[in-house]
Amino acid sequence: MGYRHLNRIIKKFILVVFLYGLTSASFNGFFGIYVKELGYSESVVGTLLSLRQLSVGVTAFLITWIAARIGYKKTLIFGLFVVGLSSIAIVSYDNLLWMSVVSVFFGLGQAAMLTVESPFIYDQTSSEERVHAFSLTFATRNAAFMTGSLATGYLTDLFTIKFGVGILPIRYALILVSLMSIIAIVPLSQLKSKPMAEQKRLNLKEIKGFFTSFNVLFLAYTGIIGLGAGLIVPFFGVYLKYMLDTTEGIVGLILSFAQLGTVIGGLVVPMLDKRIGNYKTIIITQLLSIPLLVAIGLPQGLVVVAIAFFLRSSLMNMGQPLIRNISMHIVEDQHRPLMSAMRAMMNNITRALGIYVGGAMMAKYGYNSPYTLTIVFYLIATWLFYSLFKRQVVKKESTIGT
Repeated sequence: MGYRHLNRIIKKFILVVFLYGLTSASFNGFFGIYVKELGYSESVVGTLLSLRQLSVGVTAFLITWIAARIGYKKTLIFGLFVVGLSSIAIVSYDNLLWMSVVSVFFGLGQAAMLTVESPFIYDQTSSEERVHAFSLTFATRNAAFMTGSLATGYLTDLFTIKFGVGILPIRYALILVSLMSIIAIVPLSQLKSKPMAEQKRLNLKEIKGFFTSFNVLFLAYTGIIGLGAGLIVPFFGVYLKYMLDTTEGIVGLILSFAQLGTVIGGLVVPMLDKRIGNYKTIIITQLLSIPLLVAIGLPQGLVVVAIAFFLRSSLMNMGQPLIRNISMHIVEDQHRPLMSAMRAMMNNITRALGIYVGGAMMAKYGYNSPYTLTIVFYLIATWLFYSLFKRQVVKKESTIGT
């Protein structure tokens, strides 16, 4: 089974993933710079970003309820519409209260995309397709992140020539890339997906049945990774611009270069899965990424940081398609939307906490201060994953994604 043999629904869905990814990349890499250019501190940047992530986590269950009633496809359309409008609205006015309120709606739209995408892909694929389907959508999203980072940086530099130095160039660049999420509604609405499996309404007993020790530990792993990532990842753009004293164009170039590594990693992960197994692939790549955080946190120049970003992104993230596939496989059919919602909640609430703490640490102690904590959390999470899946996944490895 290869990428060429994926069904037409997934191949068409790739375009939707790519267009949405452009907007995500733009705001993940440059919204912090935008807020800084307005004159606010890193702690304010952290507060706004954490508010958006917290909204994703809190509204994930609302999205699960919506999806059970209107279906995955309509929920995805709703998410794209909310993200597109919110991303334009949040940079339209400089008022901090306005940006805080819009951040909540932005998070709601992102929750729809994060919560529903995995069950949608799982429903639209056969067991033989799933690892490749998750890998291709992951690689496509990161190709969009690469393109979006590069495009936003380039557009900002271009608008600077026209409007001069100030807030307008980055604002117009963000608005232009934000339109891609709204455009993505067109191909998604034309997609003739398979009927969604009827979702059984979960009663209290069945919801309690979801919270096995295995599932709780798996969600704890997700939360610890989110906490570590929140400390540094949303600040990469700010870190590059102000720590290395460079331009938005160079920031976009480095971020896009880093995403290229993630794209390559996502595409090769089915091969690694076949050769060494899914849980070993995840553990090994996460461990190998940790020394690279040291190279980023103790910058030795632009070239070294760019290479470290490239390798760190490819290694730390390449296991994500396998994790998403495993998360859908280890639960019963009726629990898949709940698992997706719980993962979104755990990842985003802990990431919100990490962002808040990371912003405060950077404002008080310097841009490289949170990296040590991130390394500690990644080591703990990897150990937890190893302890959990050493016992469980090895028994199922011959069936997951086959």
